[in-house]
Amino acid sequence: MISMEIEKAIIEYMTQRLPNQRYSSFDYCYNYFYSFYKVNKISELANEKNLQNSCLQLGFYLASWGMFRPSSF
Repeated sequence: MISMEIEKAIIEYMTQRLPNQRYSSFDYCYNYFYSFYKVNKISELANEKNLQNSCLQLGFYLASWGMFRPSSF
């Protein structure tokens, strides 16, 4: 890709990043899991207090991209 094509792709991506759009779902999921990583508490993702929220974060990310349906591989 040349520089103009890259810039056009980035601008198109950034205009589609609204809080309730599928492109934002990665940010929500990433920020949730990264928040545990940056304080070195990854093991707490699966504890009783956080397990349901961890599963919901990942499930909603997958669902927003259509990867959480019976027709998927």
